[in-house]
Amino acid sequence: MAISFDNPIVLILIPISLYFIYFSMKNININKKKAIIVVRSIIFTLLILSLSGMHLRTYVDITTTIFTVDLSESMRNKQDEVKMFIDKSLEYTSENDRVGVVTFGQRSEIENAVSDDLKMIEFQTNPGEEFTNIEDSLKLARGIIPDNTKKRIVLLTDGEENIGNSLNKSNLLKYNDVELKVYKVDKIDRPEVQLTNVDIPRALYQNQRFNIVANIYSNIKTKSKLTLYADRQVVGQEEVTIEKGENKFVFEDVATEGGFKPYKIVIEPDEDTILQNNTYSAFTEVEGTAKILLVDGENDGGREIYKILTSAKIDVDYVKDREVPRTLPELLKYKAIVMSDVSLENINNDYINILRNYVRDYGGGLVVTGGENSYALGGYYQTPLEEILPVNMEMKIKGEVPNLGLMLVIDKSGSMEGSLEFSKIELAKEAAVRALDSLRIKDKIGVIAFDGSVQWVVDLSNVDKKEDIKNAIGTIRAGGGTSILPALDEAYLKLKDVDTKLKHVILLTDGYAEREGYSELIENMQESGITISTVAVGEGADIALLESIAREGKGRYYQVDEYSNIPKIFTKETFLAAKTYINNRKFVPKVGSYHDIINPFMNGIPELDGYIGASSKDRAEVILWSDKEDPILAAWQYGLGNSVAWTSDINGKWTSDYLTSEEGQQFFRNMIEWTISSNENSNLLVESNIVDDKGELLIRNAGDFSEEYKTKVLITTPEVETMDLEVKSSKPGEYIAKFPAIEQGVYIVNINQYKEDEIINNVNYGVAVNYPKEYDFTSLENRLDILVNKTEGKYITKPDEVFTNISGASYDLKDLSRILLILVLLLFLLDIAIRRLDIRFRRLKLVKENIKKKGKEQNNNEVIVKNDKFKKQVKIDKTEKFEKVKETEKIKKTEDDVLNTSRLLNAKNKRKK
Repeated sequence: MAISFDNPIVLILIPISLYFIYFSMKNININKKKAIIVVRSIIFTLLILSLSGMHLRTYVDITTTIFTVDLSESMRNKQDEVKMFIDKSLEYTSENDRVGVVTFGQRSEIENAVSDDLKMIEFQTNPGEEFTNIEDSLKLARGIIPDNTKKRIVLLTDGEENIGNSLNKSNLLKYNDVELKVYKVDKIDRPEVQLTNVDIPRALYQNQRFNIVANIYSNIKTKSKLTLYADRQVVGQEEVTIEKGENKFVFEDVATEGGFKPYKIVIEPDEDTILQNNTYSAFTEVEGTAKILLVDGENDGGREIYKILTSAKIDVDYVKDREVPRTLPELLKYKAIVMSDVSLENINNDYINILRNYVRDYGGGLVVTGGENSYALGGYYQTPLEEILPVNMEMKIKGEVPNLGLMLVIDKSGSMEGSLEFSKIELAKEAAVRALDSLRIKDKIGVIAFDGSVQWVVDLSNVDKKEDIKNAIGTIRAGGGTSILPALDEAYLKLKDVDTKLKHVILLTDGYAEREGYSELIENMQESGITISTVAVGEGADIALLESIAREGKGRYYQVDEYSNIPKIFTKETFLAAKTYINNRKFVPKVGSYHDIINPFMNGIPELDGYIGASSKDRAEVILWSDKEDPILAAWQYGLGNSVAWTSDINGKWTSDYLTSEEGQQFFRNMIEWTISSNENSNLLVESNIVDDKGELLIRNAGDFSEEYKTKVLITTPEVETMDLEVKSSKPGEYIAKFPAIEQGVYIVNINQYKEDEIINNVNYGVAVNYPKEYDFTSLENRLDILVNKTEGKYITKPDEVFTNISGASYDLKDLSRILLILVLLLFLLDIAIRRLDIRFRRLKLVKENIKKKGKEQNNNEVIVKNDKFKKQVKIDKTEKFEKVKETEKIKKTEDDVLNTSRLLNAKNKRKK
């Protein structure tokens, strides 16, 4: 045990403060002065000791050991070995050992907090196996070791570090007295072939021929198949022999079309271990003419516009709705996209998600045309497609959308259970949920399930509690017979008095029921403003009855052979019930805004024969209106891109006067060309690099360097998530942006530069991120030997080597500052008491002297009478004599006082006479 100080130089203040205290007490009472000097001297001494960082150093016999375990991909097959090593080593712990476990890969996590009773471990954490970051693990391990213990870190790894640098923490361990022990896991020699890079020109011109070079590393000689993909299409394939070491293989291709063109090379070696490094992506950008993507719906409504565009020498790719691209790089090949009468039921969800990024973030153009399968009837409501378009799917009557009371009457008889492949009742429940999601907050919904009897699943109510309604729908179970009429009657009785402007019933069944009694019920429904549509599921339904009910009920009849169409029908019916979306009639559109798109119609707007109802958005520019004030042609800017909504068709059913005239054909071309953005320019030069798990963009202005522009970077990941970065200039004309690059694939980058909120420079760019470095066997660095040497650590191979005694003494420093300050406070109160209270030090001194005197006399008397009776008697006699003399003197004194008083009184009386 010893005393130490953080700032020993402060101790010089002690004699100075004592000197000052002594000479400041001259004018104070001498006895009080001594007390104050003592108290204040102690106070100042304790304060100075506290300021000096006084510590009490004590010996420490507790040792904390942290196991840091590598759980990266290269250690996957060694985890059982590592766990067994740790479990066996724990058998050698003593009562003075504390143990914790940290796991690491891409990051570090605490598997087990420091404990004195750890007996065995189970790896539950997931620190990311794509990287090995030893540096971060050492930092975390040191951080959780208490300072008042001996310190030990046991590192269990193969040492193949590919992110961070463990040597950066060597001084942290060495100068903090941390003992480092390393259990090095031997790497298994396995056959390994990997693609290390794909070289491709960054930019090309249309029709340019170029080479694609595949770089391959292998630790064995083996045969392999090489396949080159462009836009997911095979464009080259070879059987090759891969030699041990570095290999290069060349493919040749032609840049036939403009825009982003992604490539991918895949190798399939005869002998190999890791598959993740057998694929490598790259891309190039081809400068060429604008290219259009035409997506056609199931009715082939886009064939006529395809002929118009190709005859005008416009480069068009024609695809059906089920064949749309699914990645952003594929879409970015096109300057604009045209969707002709497309239902989202047939569209892949990936396309809809990336379409928003394509228009908003990267300036792509979009034209959507109408038809009986589009807009509200195509399922656009509350989707990203509705967000992009300048119109809402809901129609309005005199500026308002009428509220709807909807009753779903669903057959739940035993036949609705269906087969193992298709459960009709489950599809019916899904359809009911779809209908619910299509309703607005002011609408009402009710659900009746029927077999031989009627079951109210959801009473007619507002749709504000959708989750509760969905849960109730989910409780429907198939079983029983079929009786339709009572269920329809219940729906009528509930709807007839409801206060909604529109009332509609959807009946779904797959069987036969009562054939009579419907006419009177349907007449009552008509009088109450209730319409009814029917859905026949399969061949077993009473088709004639259901057609009759729908016809008389002013609704629609559907027969479903493919059960998966049921949800689509319910969604469509919900919108049709709200208002007549299909408008079949002749009218001449009215001009709402003069626009470049309608320039060909100098002699007037041609007639239309119909359109799909919608309503315009507040910020949209409505160029053409219907005779009922519904938007026919609307346009707006959405983000960086433009979108156009044409609610009539382009196949001639409603637009025959347009397709047969040169003005009409030019009108459609104008519509598409207006959406093509002209923002992009070549004033920005971009370079990219991948460092560890970070991407880096270097952006340079090709022209004037004198001005710093506001620069924003938008990055779309392979999972279609976006990152917004605002970057500052690193030097004139140069900007650097960094972003996390963990996902494998192509990151699409959009760069905009602003001057006074106006975009002056814009460019799109791509960054290919391939397999993580954990699978790159050419980039691994093993620094374990240097780390062990710099930290004066050692390698271990056996469990009993872990918990050996740490050489040298270890101490714990207890900070005494708080204790010293508490004593200062108490003494300060004493100082106040001495100065403020009336303490008479002279009286205290006399009392003390009398106490000492009596004590001395008592001691003398005891000595005199000790074992001496004679002397004792003499002492008693003396005492008695002394007491008698004292008493005599007292009496005499009293008498004298009395006599003196008498004389004074006599003298006083004489003077009065």
